[in-house]
Amino acid sequence: MASGISLLRPLLISTALCAAFPATAETTYIDLGTITLLGTGLPTDVLTNPASITVIEGDSLKQKAPVSIAKLLRDVPGLHISEEGIERVAIRGETSRRVAIMIDGQKLTDHTPYGQPILVDPTRIERIEVVRGSSSVVSGSRAIGGVINIVTKKGAEEPFQLSATTGYMSATRGYRLSLSGGGTVDLGAGELDYRLSYGKMDQGNRHTPDGVLDPSEVADETLALHLGYRWGNHTLGFGAEAYDLAAKVHTGQPGFFIDLPHRDLRKVSVFYDGTQLTPWLDLLHLDAYSQTIDREFSNDVTTIRTVPILGQRRIHVVATSLDDQETLGLNLRAEMHFTPNSRTVLGLEYEDDSLASDKVTVTTNTPAASPAPGTPTTVLTFDKAKIRTLSIYGQHEIDLSDSLTATFGARWYDVRADHTLSIAAGVAAPPRSNADTLLLGSVGLVWSPDETLALRANLSQGYIYPTLGQLFLVTTGGGETVNGNPDLKPEIATTFELGARYDRDGGVIDATLFYTKANDYIASVPVAGVTTRTWENVDAATSWGLELYAEQDLGVWGLTAYGSAAAMRRKLSYANGYETFDSGTPALSGKIGLRKAWETANLSGTFDLFVQGESSATFRNKDGAVPATGGPFGGYGTLNLRADMDLGNDLSLVAEINNITDRSYKPYDQMEGAERSVNLFLSKTF
Repeated sequence: MASGISLLRPLLISTALCAAFPATAETTYIDLGTITLLGTGLPTDVLTNPASITVIEGDSLKQKAPVSIAKLLRDVPGLHISEEGIERVAIRGETSRRVAIMIDGQKLTDHTPYGQPILVDPTRIERIEVVRGSSSVVSGSRAIGGVINIVTKKGAEEPFQLSATTGYMSATRGYRLSLSGGGTVDLGAGELDYRLSYGKMDQGNRHTPDGVLDPSEVADETLALHLGYRWGNHTLGFGAEAYDLAAKVHTGQPGFFIDLPHRDLRKVSVFYDGTQLTPWLDLLHLDAYSQTIDREFSNDVTTIRTVPILGQRRIHVVATSLDDQETLGLNLRAEMHFTPNSRTVLGLEYEDDSLASDKVTVTTNTPAASPAPGTPTTVLTFDKAKIRTLSIYGQHEIDLSDSLTATFGARWYDVRADHTLSIAAGVAAPPRSNADTLLLGSVGLVWSPDETLALRANLSQGYIYPTLGQLFLVTTGGGETVNGNPDLKPEIATTFELGARYDRDGGVIDATLFYTKANDYIASVPVAGVTTRTWENVDAATSWGLELYAEQDLGVWGLTAYGSAAAMRRKLSYANGYETFDSGTPALSGKIGLRKAWETANLSGTFDLFVQGESSATFRNKDGAVPATGGPFGGYGTLNLRADMDLGNDLSLVAEINNITDRSYKPYDQMEGAERSVNLFLSKTF
């Protein structure tokens, strides 16, 4: 910890001196400006949009250490981070598998049972849009809990601009390094903007107040290119990206190890934007992309189970899976207005996913009392499957009066999945398929009597089609085998919201009351013996709660008080009739803090002292039992300090002290919290 103390010293000195800095104005954390939100379809003021939206950009991004995407999102009400080596995001209790993840409006897809991690370097981010609640009408499949759209940086104002960021994270003795060069060049007939970015991150095992979590390493490396050419009302763009991720997942269970040697993404994309092409056609957008995700997953688990007749057995399973997923995507969107008081968006979305999976499962079954291992049994499995999704959507917004706006939307889905090859233990299975068509809708109403206040009501639906793994594949994890079920139905959710936004005189309030009913949840259920399960539409969930963000400029010393919170109840209803509120969702979570903006003749920045935490959470299965990983966990609060400084000459520093009191804690569905630790990041633009 000697290095950590040396890093703390300058920050503590700066904190002691902050009162000497004269105050200056500070922008609000929540952006309520006019931007195009992919989760809502049309250029809109966040203030007057019927959906529950949080936008993170500008100062609110610069003031945070870019440790990871998930950590940049921790302030969003109703959002929960799942972290066991790889970070995933849940919204309103819906796991990451039920949250749509987009990069520049293009989806990341995943056909494993675990959900989609966010595969992007946080230093590349221009803006993050979070739309909470069911929003599949405009945002497409998987948007039951919500949508996260990440907008990446493109060109720069100058012909050439070089940016560099380097950072150290003491909790993992890790680092992050990123370099990017970009600019905009006038070619006479048009403008060329470009950006080439490189990033690398390497974190070791996490250090906690109770010791080191071994294993828990994670590393990534990324290279991304953007090219764009604008002439008149037209823009053509090209993007290419390579993202490599490796991790050792911390299970917290003796005898259970998960290794992810690589989860690599390769992507190329093109897009076209045409603006004001006719008096009524405001925007015509077209993008297409090809994306490949190569994944190697290995788990090693030993369990003691009671088998009928045979008694207690020691079962050792080593399962390795090599998955190759290819995605072709196409998006077409037109934004139009036919009358001065109305706007319309029409769109088409096409996705074609193919998955090739090779698995090797080695099982050793021996009497629990026997010291000698039994004879291992090896099973080889080869699968190929594909899924095609075509959807057409529309949304119409109309001003009913100067203060009242209504929004109506609908999306039609046509989905087909096919299992084209299945060989297990040398035996081929016949082809299988699944198909579905569905029409979803949404309606919203916003009353805004002036530019400072908006009251909203919104009714929307969410939709998620089963993954290829749930439909067709045999997966092994935690010592259990789960068989696919080609007869699965999609999960569907309906959300009703009432909300209010207020922005005036240095004060911002955004509050949402919501109610969500989700049906046909897909869960694994036992079918034979003690180690075999299958996927079934058996469960349902009902969620309701309050989300709140508020901040107020106190008018003295540059101080701003703020807080974000989510209070919710979530009830799981199982097929056997058992119901429980122990759904693994904290009843209360949030953050409260005090920011100080300061400025001298040569320096400026902010200090932010805050407490962040959540209530305890427990998960119960259909039998009312709490599994080993079900808790109870949580019930914690940590004291933290963050400072950012503009050092002049386009040089900036972000420093964070996390868990100042060195508290030992474990949030639900996460690893144990890190020890008192420091994040230091230095950025320079040339």
